[in-house]
Amino acid sequence: MTRRLQLKFPMEMFKSIQLWLTIAALSLAPLFFGSVDQLWVAIWAVLLSLSTLIGAAGPLSAAQRRVLFGFFALAAAYALVAIVQVAPRVIEHLDDPIWRRANSVLGLDTLPRISSRAEIPPEAIGHFLLFVTSFVSGFLVATSRRSGDMLIRFARYSILAYAIYGMAALVFTPNLLLWAPKLAYRGSLTATFVNHNTAATLLGAGAILWFCLAYLSLQSLRYSSIRLLLLVPSNERVAFTIILHSVAGLVCFVALLLTGSRGGLICTALGLLVAIVLMVTNRLRPRFWYVAASGSVALALIAGWLSQTGRIGSKGLVDDARWSVYEYCLEAIRQRPLLGAGAGTFADLFPSLRSDGFSGWGVWDYAHSTILEIAVEMGIPIAAMIVLAATASLVILVRAALRSGDHSRGSLAAIAGIAVLSYLHSIVDFSLQIPGYLIPFAVLLGCGLAKATSEPTQRRRARTREFIAVGAGSTREPTPVELSSPSRGDGL
Repeated sequence: MTRRLQLKFPMEMFKSIQLWLTIAALSLAPLFFGSVDQLWVAIWAVLLSLSTLIGAAGPLSAAQRRVLFGFFALAAAYALVAIVQVAPRVIEHLDDPIWRRANSVLGLDTLPRISSRAEIPPEAIGHFLLFVTSFVSGFLVATSRRSGDMLIRFARYSILAYAIYGMAALVFTPNLLLWAPKLAYRGSLTATFVNHNTAATLLGAGAILWFCLAYLSLQSLRYSSIRLLLLVPSNERVAFTIILHSVAGLVCFVALLLTGSRGGLICTALGLLVAIVLMVTNRLRPRFWYVAASGSVALALIAGWLSQTGRIGSKGLVDDARWSVYEYCLEAIRQRPLLGAGAGTFADLFPSLRSDGFSGWGVWDYAHSTILEIAVEMGIPIAAMIVLAATASLVILVRAALRSGDHSRGSLAAIAGIAVLSYLHSIVDFSLQIPGYLIPFAVLLGCGLAKATSEPTQRRRARTREFIAVGAGSTREPTPVELSSPSRGDGL
């Protein structure tokens, strides 16, 4: 017995260290200008690697092992292609012709390779490691239900803090970004990010988390109890909780509107619609045609509202410059469809793609479409594998949210909505390529997939323990008010 306690103590200590390392990266990655500096990339990569190694020995269900195996297989394929691209003379007919021209003009004797660089850029390596370690760390932490809930709780409050700071900075220090001069997007809320679109995706994720929590609190009330809400003292706490969660969601949404980001607003609205539909469907179990009809009406209303909102109404959905860049990317993909131009080489390649008629203003170091940039750099097969993996993650989250019978449906629906927001926004912008958003997203995605693939028996057992705790030994069914009280956790 004593030996068992001795073994349990270090295991609990290691789990606590893993949890707080992940929370630190999740909460603080957006703080320092989005962590775009290589120093911060290295710091977060080290911390998340430690978190991953500490949690590697934890127990996993069969479904969780399959998800991790698929993720590691995709990561290994991506890394293998990146290595092949910089290895000399692996597939000679795919070698970049720039090497032959350089040897001819400069009199060099450099071995040709597929990539236009002799080695993989450190930025590409760092961002790859960040995504892998963030996802796996969030996944391993969430194998414990309590730790997973705490992770999501910190995500909610940290994003709310960034929203409050962003609005305060817009009023009191509009010409500063933290302590540095604000050189771009003056008049727009950027919080701690340089780019307002990345700030919008983070704030949109916060809005989805808070609104799902507010809706989950509202769902804990039966319709018959609404008219008694202000008459029964025990219901006051529930009403106050709903109001607080709704206000927090509105703060994040107002901050999102102040960013002026078209893509962030549209994708957040669609992600929130998906999350709410999942929660309503889980609760009411309506027929498919009813869900489809209601969703279509809601989508039409959102589209009508967005078409008259801010920059969307005045400038449309996508500007002409981006369409031109997308055309150049498609031409580059056509030229190198199999293995691409090399990991992290888009900024080097793009000047050769620009035509004389393209605007000379601005530096296009991103394609403003993550999936197109991946296809340019890594080739069509890797890009297709990533699209399939993203689709599979959405399917897993949606199915789990629809089947969940306890408060996990709130977190699962919210993370599914955040995945929709992030995937859609990555089609028209580069927020997932900024570490300050990449880390929170990957941690939450890993957390959601771990929750979605946990054993059903574990979820039922945890739910039974909660019912016993609420009833204090009683055999009666807990009331809706008891189920919504803070003693059960706040649902996310």
